[in-house]
Amino acid sequence: MIKLPKKKSKRGTLLDGITPIVALDIGTETIKSLLFTMGEYGVSVNRISRIQQQQHAMRSGIIKNLDTVLENCKLSINQLLSNLKPEEYPKKVMMGIAGEYIQGVSIVVNYEREEHFEKEVTKKEQDRIIGEVKSQIAVSGREDLGLRTGLKNEDIEILHITPTGLEIGGMPVNSLIGYKGRDVRLNFYASFAPKTYTEALRKVASSLNFDVLEIVSQPFAVARAHSGGKNTNFSAIFIDVGGGTTDVAIVKHGNVAETQMFAFGGRAFTKELARLTDSDFRHAEQRKIKYSEKDLPKEVMRQVQKTMYSTATLWMRTLKVALESCEDVGPLPTQIYLCGGGALLPDIKQSLMEFPWKKYLPIAVVPKIDMFTPNLLGSVVDNSGDLQNLYDITPASLAKFLYDMEIDRTTKNINWDA
Repeated sequence: MIKLPKKKSKRGTLLDGITPIVALDIGTETIKSLLFTMGEYGVSVNRISRIQQQQHAMRSGIIKNLDTVLENCKLSINQLLSNLKPEEYPKKVMMGIAGEYIQGVSIVVNYEREEHFEKEVTKKEQDRIIGEVKSQIAVSGREDLGLRTGLKNEDIEILHITPTGLEIGGMPVNSLIGYKGRDVRLNFYASFAPKTYTEALRKVASSLNFDVLEIVSQPFAVARAHSGGKNTNFSAIFIDVGGGTTDVAIVKHGNVAETQMFAFGGRAFTKELARLTDSDFRHAEQRKIKYSEKDLPKEVMRQVQKTMYSTATLWMRTLKVALESCEDVGPLPTQIYLCGGGALLPDIKQSLMEFPWKKYLPIAVVPKIDMFTPNLLGSVVDNSGDLQNLYDITPASLAKFLYDMEIDRTTKNINWDA
């Protein structure tokens, strides 16, 4: 049970249990927003809104028609705020970001305390160590993304450089403060994005009269939101199948070791169904949803199943390529958690179950496949009665990310902005 000190967060009292905050997940198919508060024991989800996006609004998780997305976001926020008094309106927002050009990398840094290592680490020294390491990561991360995308350094934004684990003298600790030792080991997850992407999100927030608290890499947030995600004995692969992208995060021993994103989500299934049945996109989308719910006549079910199965097989091949690129991770975890609207398609799970894992990938046994359902979220309580779906995991994860960040500030004295 966490006991918070009386010292306030640099942001103010976000952990006061009453400050309303919005988590906004602008998805290719659906905008999902959560209204939540945070207390000393976790996140309280109070309201949820979901607004369907038009086909031209987004592509592969990236905003293509800003005006359309803005209107949809306004509809979503208006739903959240209905019947609230003006003084109860939120002023701050957490935003998620995904897409193939979002660079996410896990970094392990070994740091040697050259002077006074026999003395206890002070808060000032911890801030200095973290600050020095983060500065180095910022430079190398921008260079890596620049090489991959052709973007210049000034066109790349650091989203967040998040401490995910600390050790001193070989011992894992929540904070370095108060410990002695020469050798310090720091685990970080660093995330970078093209500024054009983040500027579009900030325009959305500004139009909604929100201050942006953070823009967070969605696969990282999802992986960290699982109730066991930070335990040193926890390892898993998280696969979030959205409308335009699939986001993958690999957790090993409680640390996010790798993230990958590729532009193959539920929309590809809909487009293939529309093409083969000579129907429009919306009709095909409704048919796909009914297929997932087993709400079609048997003959139609069989026809749709052929298309969904063949497309899922192609999706699995794309996932294989993404996992192959995670060669530095070593043996893959043998537990998979699925979430996102696309994960409702039974053929996604079927393709995972049928894939010859041991033949093509470094994995000891065929992985166990489970759904990442909201009841598996750590430190998240649903007061809305509406947090029930696989596609709500991402916005709830954004709220959980903020909670973890504030807990680090107040209980571990870790200054994220060092």
